[in-house]
Amino acid sequence: MWDNNLMPNTESESENQENSPVSLHTILFDTPLYDVISLNNLDWRGDDDTVGEYFSGRVDAYSAKNHIDTTYEIKSWSVDTHYSLGFDGFCKVKLTCVRKPDDILYFFIASNDDVLWKVGQWPSLADLSFGEIGKKYAKQMDRADMQEFKKAIGLAAHGVGAGSFVYLRRIFEKLIDETYQSAKKGLEISDADFLKSRMDEKVMTLSQHLPSQLVGMKKIYSILSDGVHNLSEEECLAIFPALKLSIELILDQKIETDTKKHRDKLAQKQIQAIEQSLRRK
Repeated sequence: MWDNNLMPNTESESENQENSPVSLHTILFDTPLYDVISLNNLDWRGDDDTVGEYFSGRVDAYSAKNHIDTTYEIKSWSVDTHYSLGFDGFCKVKLTCVRKPDDILYFFIASNDDVLWKVGQWPSLADLSFGEIGKKYAKQMDRADMQEFKKAIGLAAHGVGAGSFVYLRRIFEKLIDETYQSAKKGLEISDADFLKSRMDEKVMTLSQHLPSQLVGMKKIYSILSDGVHNLSEEECLAIFPALKLSIELILDQKIETDTKKHRDKLAQKQIQAIEQSLRRK
């Protein structure tokens, strides 16, 4: 039986939605179950502004089953209506990999005149995320951190706010400390002063060594200093996406740095080879 307690407060939550467009990929692959999305915020792609039309066409994504970047063909159809439950549209969305047809994803979307939200999906959001994270960040995270990162995503996908927040906070703090250790020779701050600083202060101290987007989000990290025990489940889940993004921004910067170092070494070897070849002439 449907649990009415799971129904989101569409009126209040939709009013708090940001005005930035929400892409189809974001809804399917990044948005947790029951997160309310205003129809006004959808990144409409066609002339027919209906939910059924929105969930159609194709979307690029990472295949957790086959471990490849691929494209999915999207088909959707109406399943039922439940006016008494607060929504008038209920559709099933099927994604089929165009390269590997045995890779099929299912999503269940509820909607009314103002908002939509996912009420179910298979595989889970966590399962879809794990493969892509493992592929992208395996060289930037040790095994223990990777496991904690996946645990955090899995817990958040199932509505566990405090537990997911603990894991993300620990990873984030470790990455900030690693950044400080590699950059501290050029900073005018002692280890003791840095250690006792609030998290937003640490981010500002390292502003020249962290992604600019992360520095711009510094106000969020003042909450970290209050400790996870002072936050409710809802508050932890609300903070989760920003903190997850912060971790990914730092890891992405590490990837860019490693790529640049690899290219520099490759260029040096090629120049040395050319110089040696010219000397032989």
